[in-house]
Amino acid sequence: MSRPREPVDIAFELLSAIERSERTTRWDLTKILGNTRQVYRWIDNFLLKEKLVVEGKEGTTTVYSLTENGRLLLKLLRNGVVVKSVLRLSGKRFRGR
Repeated sequence: MSRPREPVDIAFELLSAIERSERTTRWDLTKILGNTRQVYRWIDNFLLKEKLVVEGKEGTTTVYSLTENGRLLLKLLRNGVVVKSVLRLSGKRFRGR
């Protein structure tokens, strides 16, 4: 049995998919996340709320594209050292040794 994906990895997959095609459909993101509950959690409650992506309509299709903040987050996720440092600082109290 495979282990669950880390949130950092999921965010990277989603933002990378949106960047690759510039305008990604909700269905494309559902395929990455696996189910509509996860789409609601990740897209509606995180990416849109934090203004990392913007939602638009093309006919009856909902599409998503990156904002400047979304591009910056993706750039930081690509540089894993920065993200690991931020996660380390934001998790348990930082203990210098």
